Amino acid sequence: MDIREMILTRRTVNNYTPEKVPDSVVEEALALSLWAPNHKLTYPWVYTWLGAETRARLGDLNAELKGANPIKAKAARDNVVTPSHLISLAIKRSEKVERQHEDYATLSCSVQIATMFLWQHGIATKWSTGGWSMHPRAYEIIGLSPEEVKLEGCLMIGRPQIMPPTPERPPLAQFLRRTT
Repeated sequence: MDIREMILTRRTVNNYTPEKVPDSVVEEALALSLWAPNHKLTYPWVYTWLGAETRARLGDLNAELKGANPIKAKAARDNVVTPSHLISLAIKRSEKVERQHEDYATLSCSVQIATMFLWQHGIATKWSTGGWSMHPRAYEIIGLSPEEVKLEGCLMIGRPQIMPPTPERPPLAQFLRRTT
């Protein structure tokens, strides 16, 4: 699959099969993600590979946040525990607003690199920024200090159960301005 085809076919996937993705492929995706543009080489990434116990606790948090409806609570919990892998995404805190902005930009680029590599291997992803993934209790559950890092969500990784349809995209002319 060439880069154009990967860009045009990759989708954010919400539902995953129980099939496990090899750890080595996920590790390679994360290693490649460190090649993202990184202004001033700050290396701000803080990835946390979440194990079963941590995922169960985050799943419980997500279920709690969804309310008392047992069907919604189960779906919310399953959303966190079903993907093959769950990687918490965070960046180191900085006193400088500009640095924080640049560091979020490099995190975004790094996630795109990882997701494209995984998609090339038929592995789907979703960068979830749901309330559970950045909730104040998530710091405690994951074992991170909110004074040191800022949670920016979780990367869900797995084999797609359902592939979403390809949405239409507006034409470039709608967004591109030219000056003289």
